[in-house]
Formats: sequence, C-alpha cells, structure tokens
Amino acid sequence: MRLLAALGALSFAGQLLLSYGVVGAQSLSELQTLVKKDSDSLARLDIDAFVKNVVPESKNYAVVVQLTALSPKYKCEPCVKLDKTLRAVARGWNRHGDKDRIIFASMDVDDGEELFHKMKIEQIPRLMVFPAGAGPHALANASPREMTIKEETMTPVGMSAKLSTLLGVEIKPDVPVDYSKYLKSILAVQAAGVGAYLAYKFVNLRMLGRNLWAIATIMFVLLMTSGFMWNKINDPPYMGQTKSGEVALFVPTNSQQFAVETQIVAVTYAVCALCIVILVKHAPKIQGADQRTFVTLVFVLVLMLMFSYLNSVFRLKMPGYPFKLLLE
Repeated sequence: MRLLAALGALSFAGQLLLSYGVVGAQSLSELQTLVKKDSDSLARLDIDAFVKNVVPESKNYAVVVQLTALSPKYKCEPCVKLDKTLRAVARGWNRHGDKDRIIFASMDVDDGEELFHKMKIEQIPRLMVFPAGAGPHALANASPREMTIKEETMTPVGMSAKLSTLLGVEIKPDVPVDYSKYLKSILAVQAAGVGAYLAYKFVNLRMLGRNLWAIATIMFVLLMTSGFMWNKINDPPYMGQTKSGEVALFVPTNSQQFAVETQIVAVTYAVCALCIVILVKHAPKIQGADQRTFVTLVFVLVLMLMFSYLNSVFRLKMPGYPFKLLLE
C-alpha cells in the first residue's frame, strides 16, 4: 500500500522532517503533555508533533496513532467507532501500563490535511503503529505498521489483544460496564411476561386464524435469517462508501455487513416466499387455463430473478464461489 511504503522508508521520514522544517530530537514529554490534556489519554497531534515525535525510528517509545476524520461534516461512522475503541484502550493503558513505553494518539484530517495529501492517504480511518527503535523496548524492525481494521479489532478487547501481540506487552482496555443493557433486558423480559399473561387471559389465540400465525412466523424467520441479530450485536454503519465516493450497499466479505444489507436480503427473501405461496396455494385455483399458465409463468420468473439476485449477493460476499443463475 502506498501509505505503508511511504511511512516505511527512512528516507521518507527524513523528507518529512526537512519538508516541514522540524528539527531537534523527538520528545516523549511533549506527547505526554498532549496525553494529559485529553480525558481519555489520547494525544491530539498536529503536523509538527506527528513528524517530530512519531515518525522517527530513533525514538525509545512506541506510538499507536489513528488517522481519522471525526468532524460531523465528514459523516465517517467507522472513524467514530474506531475512535471510541482506541480511547478505551488508551484509558486502560494510562491506568495500568507504563506511560513511558507507549503513547496513544490521534491525528485528524482537520489538523493535518496537508500531510494526509503528502502521504497520499485516500481512505480513512487508519490505525498505525510506530514501534520504538531504541531503548530497552526497541523492536528489531522499527518501521511503521498498519493494523488492519477488522470486526475483532474494532472492539476494545480485540484491539488490545492485537496490540499486545505486536508490541510484546500486555495491554488492558478500560471498558465501563453498560448497565443499561441489563436494564433493557430485564424490562423486555417483564414486558414479554405481562404480554403473554394478558394474551392468555383475554385473547382466544385460536380465533386469530392460521394465516395470521403463518404471516407472523414467516416475518420472524425472515428477520432472523437476514442478519438482524448480527446488526444488533455489532452495530454496523447503515451503508458504506467506495473509494470513488459512491454509495456501497454490501461489504464484499462474509465477516462484515452494512445494516442496509439486512433490509435488502429480508425483502428479497420475502418476495421469494410470496412467490412460492402464490404458486402453491393460489395459482392452481385459477379457473381459466390461459390465466393460470400466465400467472404461473410470471411468478416463476420473478422467483428465479429474486433467487438469482440472492445468489449474486452470495457470490459478492463469498469471492470465489463458482455458481451463478441468471445474474452475475
């Protein structure tokens, strides 16, 4: 990647220092001063601080820095999620770790737009690790690394585990207990219990009819099979954006998804189910042979198109899947 190629070269680090006129040795105390200014112990960097105190490989401390765009005008939901995760890790390190060994920092595009352009950064957020190149905690290879942002590294525990392995030291995140989840669960269980009791006492469930129960069952199945629970657990962004700025509805991997994918897949499944119900229950009851044939052909075609679309989505989520129906 161009970002890694640029940051990984010693000559590039020297060019940055000369380009911005930053002279003198890197200063851990300067970064620690920035750390103390933030309630979550995440140093906010400008161009001078980044070039002078983060880029050089001769420093005796490591820096974990996110390159991000947190202003609401950018509408970068992954940036906000990564920032929240990194802040939990930074708080934990500030509470339990050696503050002279690792610094957690953030550089926003608003504070370093010129540098972002010079480094040819085309996509954010990025999470970079700049290891120590000197001192007792120096790594044999002190060139910077980019930590891949995956589902597991977007959680405080997952990110801490990855950084612990990379830097050779145990890092514990500071994750406050979210009591609201337990309160919501308790209220939901109580509401369900009250609703079940009232239904048992005052509603003749048999009178609701088989069709209503069938519809409710199908809706529940569609909700569960379309990825709704995954969305509730992982809270993904509603949709994404391609490098060219176009709207992205699907993530081309089976380990992640956008929230809108659930709605698209659920509607497609629902159309397939509706076609099957019409073909099995209603089409055979049509009196005219020509009308019955026409309706049958129409809904078979719709069913094939919808199933073909689901198959194309599966091919997108599972690169290398060899089979297709009508659509690519």
